[in-house]
Amino acid sequence: MSPRTITIAGYVVIGAAALLVELIARRPSSKIPRLSQLVSRVMHEKWGRVGMLLVWWWLGFHFLSRS
Repeated sequence: MSPRTITIAGYVVIGAAALLVELIARRPSSKIPRLSQLVSRVMHEKWGRVGMLLVWWWLGFHFLSRS
């Protein structure tokens, strides 16, 4: 396997895990917060907003920039 294939497989596994957690969180009796609730909670704090800005910057820098 090439490093590219391993990296893509890793992102697919992370995405599938996130989707699974979101589906579990949407059950009526679940105590796990949905993604929207988690982001809302994080955005209430100044450092949470800074952290979200850095996450968006990292994603944009790595996936949208050309080298």
